[in-house]
Amino acid sequence: MPNGKMSERVKEDIEGGILKWLGTAPKSSNKKALQAYQDIADTREKELQWFRDEIRKAYSGRAPRVLDPFAGGGAIPLEAMRLGCEATAVDINPVAWFILKCTLEYPQKLAGKTYPLPDFILDDEAFMTDFYEAHPHLVNRTKKTKKQAKEDKNILPGFAKPDSGRAPKADLAWQVRAWGRRVLNEARQELASFYPTYADFETLGTFQVPYEAQEMQLVPLKDDGTANIDALNAEFSEEYLTQKQNPRWVAKPTVAYLWARTVTCKNCRATVPLLKTRWLCKKDGKRVLLTMQPNRDRSGVVFGIDDRVPLQGGNAAQRRENDKRLGAGTMSKAGAQCPCCSAIMTMEDIRFEGKAGRLGMLATAVVTESQTTKAYRLPTQHELDCAQRAEAELERVFADIPFGMPTEAMPSENALGMRIPKYGFSQWRDLFTPRQLLALGTLVRQVRKVALDDSIPLPPEWREAVAAFLTLLVDKTADYNSTVCTWATSRELIRGTFARFAIPITWDMSEMPAVNDVGGSVVAQLEWIARYIETALDS
Repeated sequence: MPNGKMSERVKEDIEGGILKWLGTAPKSSNKKALQAYQDIADTREKELQWFRDEIRKAYSGRAPRVLDPFAGGGAIPLEAMRLGCEATAVDINPVAWFILKCTLEYPQKLAGKTYPLPDFILDDEAFMTDFYEAHPHLVNRTKKTKKQAKEDKNILPGFAKPDSGRAPKADLAWQVRAWGRRVLNEARQELASFYPTYADFETLGTFQVPYEAQEMQLVPLKDDGTANIDALNAEFSEEYLTQKQNPRWVAKPTVAYLWARTVTCKNCRATVPLLKTRWLCKKDGKRVLLTMQPNRDRSGVVFGIDDRVPLQGGNAAQRRENDKRLGAGTMSKAGAQCPCCSAIMTMEDIRFEGKAGRLGMLATAVVTESQTTKAYRLPTQHELDCAQRAEAELERVFADIPFGMPTEAMPSENALGMRIPKYGFSQWRDLFTPRQLLALGTLVRQVRKVALDDSIPLPPEWREAVAAFLTLLVDKTADYNSTVCTWATSRELIRGTFARFAIPITWDMSEMPAVNDVGGSVVAQLEWIARYIETALDS
């Protein structure tokens, strides 16, 4: 302990062998878990206060001043502020300056302050459920949601609590969540048709009963852009659907679209997919492989999915070597081998084709979220059409955005960490597919509405802070929504653009459906940003 005394402490939870950062309270109704969290938080706060007091003693009772002239992301001044110091952060880089405003300035200015939630979010049952779980003291003391008002109708007259008519007040983190939902909902209405959802006919859970298999169906959309699975199940009665063993249509949201860059073979002129590996998933108990063979006229390849790849080999080394052979793609250090004629396209050949603008893209597989795990299938023609028609919308979407599309020149191919210009990528827009640009442009437009619309009921300092964090939301979405992103086969998730401090060329890439509730999407990034704000406000 800071006072020098030994103390017996309860072992703290770890995840993956790493001690969890004490951020927001766990979303659990378990009183013991919540009490354990609160006990740890109280202990850490006492320890932190001890350090603050000792630091002040060392400086004659005043808070020391800390200046960081190259503050970057603000880690040093943030920790100095937590220790009670008067911190000043400076940086000449405009990106670092903007990050500092979000990590330090806005949380400090608005710490301890609240403002009424906007009216539109009060009828979002999912949002308000989470909000009231985090703020149980506000239940029945603020304006009722539609669901609460409906439930009151079933209560005997005189027993229902009156509606106060007051919108609940929320701190900066929940304001960002609320307005982030607004941005997401508006963007989803525009983008949902570009990310179709399909449904499979099956039972719920683990029920195994015989039924007639049917081809998967495209799920129609509601007016708000969400999947309308009820429309497919309209033929079934409510009683039928309550029985989980009865088969029905179950939506399978898309997690990722997997693509491969392509080049034309210099020998047979076939379209060669540039694949580093054909493994789609390789972990204990689940092995999925992308199969590939030349098509009939040998002008390209035909893909397939093998989701039952057995382990072969007597020991670990033999199994590893067999997996390497099974999952070998077309790419190697020497270049790419044509699957139709076995000719080698050297790396110099590929760079030449890239600079001539002749590198293409080919869809290989689609990753979906099933009831228990992730599933893999081939893309449909409708999905391919959706990806292609996005390009026709780019001019309209970027027309109202200052400076338009990101057509600025990329650094030289000799710049440190920049290898992608060697393959013909000369502008920043080249890092994105048309559909990715469409998603980012739509998000930018919706964020600008929040920042610039004077009719939005937010005071200037709140609007500036909320708009800044929503701008970070666009940045984080771009990180997981570029052609540099890849699919992690051992974890079944998308690796971001900046998996390392460089922008390399990637041959097989992963595209995220921006408006779906999957890892790396707008929904996921919004929650990560809000969690940081909560931690910063508490600090």
